[in-house]
Amino acid sequence: MQSLRQLKILMVDDSATARHYFMGLLADLGHHPRDAASAAEALGLLKAEDFDVVLCDLVMPDLDGLSLLKQIREQGMDLPFLLITSYGSLATAVEAVRNGADDYILRPVDAGLLAHRLEAVLERNTAAREKTKRHNLEGALATAGAAAHEMNQPLMAIMASAELMQLSEDPVRLKELANVVVEQADRLGQITRRLVNLVRFQTKHYVGDRVILDLEASSQAPEES
Repeated sequence: MQSLRQLKILMVDDSATARHYFMGLLADLGHHPRDAASAAEALGLLKAEDFDVVLCDLVMPDLDGLSLLKQIREQGMDLPFLLITSYGSLATAVEAVRNGADDYILRPVDAGLLAHRLEAVLERNTAAREKTKRHNLEGALATAGAAAHEMNQPLMAIMASAELMQLSEDPVRLKELANVVVEQADRLGQITRRLVNLVRFQTKHYVGDRVILDLEASSQAPEES
């Protein structure tokens, strides 16, 4: 049974016999497996290479599968993590899924079930990443919209004042216009400081169905200079 996608899979197990079995099984499924005999060796490989999935035995000496999962997540790696366990450790495996593992599979491992679990985990992981990308894009667009909205009025005031200054020779009028330019430039500085001091993501409705970042509600009060 060939997988729909070729994955680079890190297989972690302290048993040489188990590693040999899984390496052959994963290769037969069309994947590119690497193996590690311990959690420490696995962490070294994960830092040096990119993998699509980690397939790990639950019970190992020194660092077990749960400890490896914890260290992987603490280091910011969000790649799918599947545990291999026996029926006697099923409760522990279920608890591991509640705490960050993507799935588990019981021994003896069926090739068809393993292929299905790998595909299912990859589908969920891909969907979650796409959702995160969309959220990040929406945040970027909302921030850009807020910046454009907030900066538009002072920029227009500065441009209008500059044009009037070119046409005027009255010292009093020129001073008035210069004051407008200074005031609006200061306003632009305040907007810039709010952008720098963003601490949350709170939006407000704009024109039509558009939503932009609420700069005032999303930023700390700018420090007085």
